Amino acid sequence: MAGFDALRSATGQDGAKLADRHLAALACGGNAGAFDVLVERHLSSIQRLCWSMLGNRSDAEDAAQETFVRAYRCLNRYDTERTFGPWLRGIAAKVCLQMLRKRGRSSGREVSLEDSYREPAFPEEEEPSPLAMEAVRALAKLKDTYRLPLALFYLEEASVAEVADALGISQGAARVRLHRGREQLREILMAERETNDART
Repeated sequence: MAGFDALRSATGQDGAKLADRHLAALACGGNAGAFDVLVERHLSSIQRLCWSMLGNRSDAEDAAQETFVRAYRCLNRYDTERTFGPWLRGIAAKVCLQMLRKRGRSSGREVSLEDSYREPAFPEEEEPSPLAMEAVRALAKLKDTYRLPLALFYLEEASVAEVADALGISQGAARVRLHRGREQLREILMAERETNDART
């Protein structure tokens, strides 16, 4: 895109000299190139988050695309005093939760990612370790309330404040969900290992 090329030449590689909030302000003013830079910066992170929530490559790609479409439409509501990444992850979280609820309604049962977990970690190409696959399968069994905070905190390395910001909850509530989610995850992993040990 011409706007993207012009922005690159004005700001250096991939607009690296401009902070996300400044790029968002430019994009809100009609600079398509500025938004292209934001997409490049955050695409991998958003795809990882969507995959961790949905467990399916095609759905994750659709959710990531929808996230950026909604973000572009909502740029005029973005508060440039806030960090852009958590704001964008909050949109991705809502998109994924809507897709999960739709999936649950169509199947007539509570959504579980366990059934759809068939692929290696997305978007990395290398084969994930057995331990990583075990953790993702266990994460898939958690309710949305706990799955998303844990995915943000551990997979995206978001702080407690960023988790709270992305989910629109207080930091105290985020800490409670992270604690309860960790406890449930530990119980799931221990139960799975006991089952595997009994089979061998």
